[in-house]
Amino acid sequence: MSLRVDKLCWGHPVPGGGWRQLFANFDFQSPTSEFTVVIGSNGSGKSTFLNLLAGTLRSGSGSIRLDDQPLQQLPDHRRARRIGRVMQNPLEGTSPGLTIAENLRLAEGRRRNVIGWHGLRGIHPNQADRRRYRELLEQLGLPLADRIDTLVGQLSGGQRQTISLVMATLGHPQLLLLDEHTAALDPKAEAMVMDLTDRLVQQLGTTTLMVTHSLSQALRYGDRLVMLHEGRILGDWNARERQHLTPDVLREMYGAARVRQTN
Repeated sequence: MSLRVDKLCWGHPVPGGGWRQLFANFDFQSPTSEFTVVIGSNGSGKSTFLNLLAGTLRSGSGSIRLDDQPLQQLPDHRRARRIGRVMQNPLEGTSPGLTIAENLRLAEGRRRNVIGWHGLRGIHPNQADRRRYRELLEQLGLPLADRIDTLVGQLSGGQRQTISLVMATLGHPQLLLLDEHTAALDPKAEAMVMDLTDRLVQQLGTTTLMVTHSLSQALRYGDRLVMLHEGRILGDWNARERQHLTPDVLREMYGAARVRQTN
């Protein structure tokens, strides 16, 4: 689904009085299936932009349309069916007291009207559900297929984030938002989650925005790289143009003191 943002405005009060207008008449477009990586210094508006798209924050004015459907006019439950999201903290996307299978069923039920499945009752998967989930995890190459009855709270951070990612993409959401979803992981887990991310996005063809502080990720993944600065697009490169960029060049664009030195 294509994403179109027109004349978006959003600001917030600042301590001591006053107002900061972060986005002012902000425009952005992403065609169907495009994988956009978003970078920028702290306070540039990266996570705020995802929050506005997800509806966690409400814009002051402007429009956000997904395949020409105005997202701001949808109630939360209908917007949630169209959008998958993975947060930075692996603890946020899953329920630790439920098993892997129960978490997957919970995510599946959230989009049941979109994918045409009706009559899901409760969060307890039956044998057919558990078999489907096991097969899904096997197809994705995840070493969790034989652990679907394990409580998610017993998984490592990287394993938990892979389950969050699978949950976010169940039912083929129209828009996938990834908000620094590897920032809290060690290098090995980060590589595992990014490999799964890349495969899922390519397999599903979901329009995707990924915010990251990792310049190596920014230069390796996605069809497009966008740099934000104070609510404005400072740079916009397709995959071919991105080949001429380096981490040092990107740092110079918005100040080495304001970007985490990630290689």
